Amino acid sequence: MKFKSKFLSAISLLSIFSQTCALRPNLLGKKAPEFTAQAVFADGSTGTFNLKDFAGKKIVLYFYPMDRTTGCTKQAQNFRDGIAKLEAQNITLVGISCDSVHSHKRFQEIYNLPYILVSDSRWHRGITKLYGAVSFFISKRRTFLIDEKGIVFKIFDKVNIETQINDILTAFEKNS
Repeated sequence: MKFKSKFLSAISLLSIFSQTCALRPNLLGKKAPEFTAQAVFADGSTGTFNLKDFAGKKIVLYFYPMDRTTGCTKQAQNFRDGIAKLEAQNITLVGISCDSVHSHKRFQEIYNLPYILVSDSRWHRGITKLYGAVSFFISKRRTFLIDEKGIVFKIFDKVNIETQINDILTAFEKNS
């Protein structure tokens, strides 16, 4: 009986793992999947974010696991401190996690984050799945660079929080 229970647990974990791996579409060189979701905007207002409203613009979509955790806070602060460099190149920054709009608003207020934070419903995780940035039950730290034509031209699977701004600027420059 113990063997059967352990076997079923292993099968269940394997199923979750395989579903997670299967949710990694190859978006490189393809049109960025469009989505609509609730968000907190740079000015602190909340409302509906629609990716197609940013057509013709350079966009950084950065997925992160959770508001107010150590690594995510450090990443958000680095983006905050380097946002002027992105804006100088007409690059729009959008953070996405499975946290609620309320959590995002609080995160933005505490750390003075001057960019959009999109809420990908914790239970649905549709955007996170669409971009293959899901890791079990939370968003995986991945960054997608989208050019003015709406094409994903660079994906950072291993994000270096310390160099992310320069890495992004270099990638956009090379893509010009």
